[in-house]
Amino acid sequence: MKTIKMLTGIALVAILTLTFSTTSFAQNHGKHCPMHGACHDSGSFFGKNIRIEELGGDSMLIYVSKHTMHDMSDHGFPWKKWHLKKFNGHWAGIDLGFNGYVNKDFNMNLPANARFLDLNTARSLEFTFNPFELNLNLAKNHLGLVSGLGLTINNYFFEDKGFYFVSDEPVINAYRITDRDGVGVSLNKSKMTVVWITLPVLLEYQTNPGMRWNSFHITGGAIVGARVGQYTKQYYPGINTTYYLSDQYGNSVGTFSSDKYKTKDHGQFHLNPFKVDATLRIGWSFLNFWGTYSLTTLFKDKQGPELYPYSVGITLASW
Repeated sequence: MKTIKMLTGIALVAILTLTFSTTSFAQNHGKHCPMHGACHDSGSFFGKNIRIEELGGDSMLIYVSKHTMHDMSDHGFPWKKWHLKKFNGHWAGIDLGFNGYVNKDFNMNLPANARFLDLNTARSLEFTFNPFELNLNLAKNHLGLVSGLGLTINNYFFEDKGFYFVSDEPVINAYRITDRDGVGVSLNKSKMTVVWITLPVLLEYQTNPGMRWNSFHITGGAIVGARVGQYTKQYYPGINTTYYLSDQYGNSVGTFSSDKYKTKDHGQFHLNPFKVDATLRIGWSFLNFWGTYSLTTLFKDKQGPELYPYSVGITLASW
């Protein structure tokens, strides 16, 4: 059965679950266990009548109605219900991790004309917000398909902060920043940010679907992404200062100045508009570790070095 999880739904179930353990509920309840069939508790809370029906094991149904108890029968029970035991994947939530990229040989060595892309991996962070999740049970709530929608922000901080990025050349390029004497200038910060809308197609196995807080899970599959934003951000040590640009051979190519300490350039920078990532997520209870490796290059073909992004991290919150 397909279920779409939202924050409001989770909050409602959590409130109802807590309600069943309060003294207000205990003041007006009775337990019924027929000879054949499920046992159930019933009671009221804030004018709402509530019934819990045990289905065996750790599975149960919750019913809520505004009608009085004596108007209801076991055979005529037009109440709203929640099934607590169902397949519930591990996509929706907030993730934080480190991101970077490697070449086709799975190392971080860059060609001489692309050294401006060397990363400070300790500062290069990924933030992911996955608000929606869609689940499809395949085998007794232990195995299922997971999809949904997410927003991923990749921040790439550059190790050498002395380059000025240009977005209007045939390939990705940056020039060395110097003063009038040819001495290199190091900026206070230099990074590139790429924003993606993501859609996962995942297969997940979990050992205990009825008790999320005591269950092992492993998830694998692909994440398709569409780029919706990008920019470079650079912080200069001074304003209204003339800076000089030179290529990799030391030849002067121009000058520029900035009247702001912080500048942004929203150019395309030859980034691929789409991506496909292979991903693995594994964990116990609400602890979840994840990793991705892109099957597509960061830049368009022949418009930048052949780099494949990756990321690893942990889930900070899930629902």
